[in-house]
Amino acid sequence: MDERIDILNRQHFVQGVGKVIHQLSAHKKGCCFAIEGSWGIGKTFVLEEIEEKIKRTEDKYFLFHYNCWQYDYYEEPAVAVISAMISSFERDRTIFNKDLEDTVEAGYLFVGKKLKEIAGLYLKNRIGVDLISWAGEIASIKKGNASAEYNFDKMFNFSQTIEMVRKDLQEMAEQRTILLVVDELDRCIPQYAIKVLERLHHIFYGLDNLIVILAIDRRQLEHSVEEMFGINSLEDKRIDVEKYLKKFIDFSMELDGGEMSPNYFLKYRDYFNKFFVTEDDNLQSVTDLLLPLLKTLDIRQQEKMIEKISMVHSIACAEKIHISVLGFEILFEILDLWGFGDKRYLVLINNAHYISLEQKLGDKLELLKTMEKKSWVLKRGMGDKKVVKTNLLGKIFWYFANIFNIEEIPYQSLYESDEEVQKNILAAKGFCEFHKYLK
Repeated sequence: MDERIDILNRQHFVQGVGKVIHQLSAHKKGCCFAIEGSWGIGKTFVLEEIEEKIKRTEDKYFLFHYNCWQYDYYEEPAVAVISAMISSFERDRTIFNKDLEDTVEAGYLFVGKKLKEIAGLYLKNRIGVDLISWAGEIASIKKGNASAEYNFDKMFNFSQTIEMVRKDLQEMAEQRTILLVVDELDRCIPQYAIKVLERLHHIFYGLDNLIVILAIDRRQLEHSVEEMFGINSLEDKRIDVEKYLKKFIDFSMELDGGEMSPNYFLKYRDYFNKFFVTEDDNLQSVTDLLLPLLKTLDIRQQEKMIEKISMVHSIACAEKIHISVLGFEILFEILDLWGFGDKRYLVLINNAHYISLEQKLGDKLELLKTMEKKSWVLKRGMGDKKVVKTNLLGKIFWYFANIFNIEEIPYQSLYESDEEVQKNILAAKGFCEFHKYLK
């Protein structure tokens, strides 16, 4: 599965963020703005795309990436931030040009080293092991930095350390725009997430030509603020939380669910390659089936779903099989994710009103009803029985009927003597059998 393929048409949004960054950089503005989106919607993918575009601008930016969750073993986020920036620097040493080597780079690495030592003391005192020492020494500090070391040794107040970091950052920002991308704040525990915001504010607020981009789930972040400060009343929540977050975030850009594109064939090709299509198959019908279903899931849910059903399919079926079985497997798994329940009711979905399903699924139930109606036709001379179509939907609903409604199949079909279709039903049954063992 290729993680880098854009299946949600995100390029327009990425370009918009890029324009904002370039505009701020052109005016040497200091700013912290947020990319807002619910958990799993694809914020990390968007950030990676933005970073790739920034890297192609050569000498305009110093680009740093801070994964909050990856560095949350640091008790003090200020240490984590600088450590993440050092890691970014070590991954791409070319961001510093020769003019900066003897001044800013030396001071920057020196402060980073001292902050790592502080973090090492935190860890050693808490768990008895100095994990930082395992990371190895930072690159040699330039000669002539002895006076800085002497001055630092005289410091005992952490706020003075922060001010020293701010000074070095401002010197760097005089050369190029500093861009710090902050991701995975959603995955941190509430107390730590708030502490990260506070430290980012302490270190970067008010510095010219320095841009911080936060990827956040606003609802979750607001909940963290409420929990942290014990805000209870609705009025207090509305005023205090909004006011508190404005302290850190100048403005926000909202990331929606995106629009599914046919690129999902490429992204999930390892799974799709386990199936074949015939000359009679209409690939557009596959897209028409899958896109509405996949739209009901965020990108992270999609990835986990495809990973799971691909594994189950490989266990249940050793050979390539018709694409209709893929449609069955995806619909089967999505029904589980929706909490559909007893799958006998899928082929009966238009026969009665199922109040509990209507309340649970809402518009998703209408999608299922539309799909079921498109899977059959009424033909004269065959009573009031529905005859399944020979299209993709017809085959998929025929498989469901033969597996979950075997006592009374509500359709008639021309498939009973079709060996290929019977083979597909066996494959679908095998999938269901193995699926129940994987949660």
